[in-house]
Amino acid sequence: MGTVSRRLEVVCHPRRLASALFTRVQAQRFLRYEPPAFRRLAREVLYNGRIGGWRYRQDLALLYLLARDVPGPGLTVEIGSFKGLATVVLANGVRDGGHEPVHTVDPHTGDRQDLEARGLAELPSEAEFRRNIREAGVDALVTGWTMTSDELAARWPGEPIRVLFIDGWHGYDAVTSDIRDWVPLLTPDGVVVIDDYRNYDEVRAAVEDATDLLPPHQRPAGRMRLAHWAPLPPDVERFLHIPWG
Repeated sequence: MGTVSRRLEVVCHPRRLASALFTRVQAQRFLRYEPPAFRRLAREVLYNGRIGGWRYRQDLALLYLLARDVPGPGLTVEIGSFKGLATVVLANGVRDGGHEPVHTVDPHTGDRQDLEARGLAELPSEAEFRRNIREAGVDALVTGWTMTSDELAARWPGEPIRVLFIDGWHGYDAVTSDIRDWVPLLTPDGVVVIDDYRNYDEVRAAVEDATDLLPPHQRPAGRMRLAHWAPLPPDVERFLHIPWG
């Protein structure tokens, strides 16, 4: 789809127009829906130019809120670390909420968007990832696995998951496999966030084909898709009330 067609699509859909507007003005930020701890993290770590990545500020704030506020026991698991931007946010969330630590898995052979933009087949990212979480002061809260999510799933001891963030390879088979392998491990209060649901047709198709495997409560979260079993914490619900992406 060309640029003009995309713009027309946005104009023809009021919610998408509102999403584009609220993304640019960062409404949640100016309404102070972001916790003070996240605002400080954004100012001191996330936007100081040290950690690369593509993610709206609203995405990161939501991940922080979920990692901090979703109740109960269970680990936070991230599929797809890249350079550690979301990992740092999740680690700060679990620390501030007094929850169990973060496990993140990535073969560190390259992010799809980055590889496509550079025209490369592979680009290592592990050294930069480990440097970033160390400099952000969260390396003690993060277990980083350098392998594919399928390989980790095969050796996972069955520990339950409170927050699951699926942001690995954005292809149909990869997303389908991640949903099949990891969603059954969610706790009764657990949530799963699937990145780039609106950006990649393959991701959207995989999610829609796996609807029966996901928790029944499903909703947009910017460009992502959020699914959960139990009611969400109040601060998360309030944040989601304003569209973005």
